Amino acid sequence: MIRSDRLPNGLRVITEHIPHAISASAGLWILRGSRDEPAEWSGVTHFVEHLLFKGTEKRTALDISREIESVGGALNAFTGKEFTCVHAKVLHHHVSVALELLADIFLHAVIPEEEVERERQVILQEIRTVEDSPEDLIHELFLSSYWRGHALGRSTLGTAETVGILDRTSLLSYARLLHDPRRVLLAVAGNVNHDEILEFAQSKLGLPCTASEDVPLEKPVPHRGLHLHLKELEQAHICLGTLGYNYSHPRRYAFHVLNTLLGGGMSSRLFQEVREKRGLAYSVYSFQASYVDAGLLGVYVGTSKEAVPEVVRLLLENLDRLRREDVTSEELRIAKEQLKGNLLLSTESTGSRMSKLAMNEIYFGRQVDVADAIREIDSVTGQDVRETAGELFRAEFLSLSVLGDVEGDRLADISLSL
Repeated sequence: MIRSDRLPNGLRVITEHIPHAISASAGLWILRGSRDEPAEWSGVTHFVEHLLFKGTEKRTALDISREIESVGGALNAFTGKEFTCVHAKVLHHHVSVALELLADIFLHAVIPEEEVERERQVILQEIRTVEDSPEDLIHELFLSSYWRGHALGRSTLGTAETVGILDRTSLLSYARLLHDPRRVLLAVAGNVNHDEILEFAQSKLGLPCTASEDVPLEKPVPHRGLHLHLKELEQAHICLGTLGYNYSHPRRYAFHVLNTLLGGGMSSRLFQEVREKRGLAYSVYSFQASYVDAGLLGVYVGTSKEAVPEVVRLLLENLDRLRREDVTSEELRIAKEQLKGNLLLSTESTGSRMSKLAMNEIYFGRQVDVADAIREIDSVTGQDVRETAGELFRAEFLSLSVLGDVEGDRLADISLSL
């Protein structure tokens, strides 16, 4: 059973009672992410997220770790493009411990000066880890060129330069912006009591907070192009991407099916064509990202530098085939069963169900029942997939990024056309 309430200050409380669940998962979702940052403060949300765990007015960092681990729980956080989440998972009878910790680190983090400098070094190492991981790096490079000049094209981590200039005063100032209750929701899933969760929120999260100014979102514009990033590597890493749908788009289910057919598993077209039939890659897959006002669909391949032209040709051919030809009934069936299976299996996790509560509220303003989602997936036809491919797989939306020790001549004959 799902219930929701809104406190007088605007903060939303959403719970799902799961009687058989041993665990309970709780998350404070703050509707501020990296796309809300000014360019000169890129990475500030992620920096603040790290510092939330470094001590509060009544708990040290060690106290926080000991308190959650003493009940067998886990406490963590992540920063996304459009939101930040601090979350915990515990045995259901310890949910009050999780909630108390979440509220304390969110509202009462002190951000000590010495921790700012120490955590700055941790984040700089995190940035270098991405730079040393070609598969991670090519995704960042692709986004930065595809959504050039837009916040969605910037890394949530920021850069060494922007992270380097953020001081404690700046971080405290930004942390206070996160406290706007209109942009916060508490989601809890498990064997929990909604009224008790609501009472806790009223007691610990109902304090009046200064509302931040709403800044209109700037919609990103895709940039077509071919971008070569030279780096001495054993492999060449490729990202080819095109326009996608926003999170609540009416054709989102056809979009999911299209992505699954293209490169969502071992039976997908790209896995079969690039890896199984030709042995040109170990890793090949498609991916999608959807936001409140934009989306993209991309393909990643790691291959030899000699094979780059052939691999790109195969990728473009497969995009074009999905525009021009109907998918087989068997392909469509498998893709839909894969999506439905993944969705249903996720319901076994209270963490997944907690996230689903929040994401539905953020992007739809209502809860989307699993049974309704299953019906929507089942209703997708081959014609829906072909029409979606025709709308998205267009030359004017295509962008290609290549990372590796690849000579420019190898890309000379590549044409981003369909």
